[in-house]
Amino acid sequence: MQLSLSRGRSLLTIVMRGVSRLNLLLAGISAATLVAATAAVFCEILSRLFFGKSLIWVVEVSGYALLYMTFLGAPYLLEKNRHVAIDIAIEHLPPRLQTPLAVVMALFGAAVCLYAAWYGLVVTLDQYQFGIRETTVLAPRSYLLTAVFPLGMFLLAIQFVAQAGACLKR
Repeated sequence: MQLSLSRGRSLLTIVMRGVSRLNLLLAGISAATLVAATAAVFCEILSRLFFGKSLIWVVEVSGYALLYMTFLGAPYLLEKNRHVAIDIAIEHLPPRLQTPLAVVMALFGAAVCLYAAWYGLVVTLDQYQFGIRETTVLAPRSYLLTAVFPLGMFLLAIQFVAQAGACLKR
């Protein structure tokens, strides 16, 4: 039995459309983060060149930006099948084995991502509860850095399940 809402759309369709929009928004934030990190590194280069002074925060912030870019952009890339995939072995299998293997691999990916999201959430909540800070120049609160991990992994898990469902429909 499928839950139906207005205009005959299923609840699953509406939820997945919302997840897709969220993925697009987070991918946009990821792209903006890349632009900002690039600009910061460019300013660092100019500062060293013209003033002989380094902007000590740039390397640290660029590292944090890489973390955010990765986990905010990955769900969108998986949704659109724009991620790196090594499928040479699958392509050489008989067609009747390709779909079941693709489903198993997608479900395995979902399970790994769900486990990582859960564990990441536990770590993030511990960091928040105990007020842990990074031991770096800027000393940000650790949970602000790690919170992106469970979010990205959970959205990746959703995309892997959707991928498995799409394989079964073919």
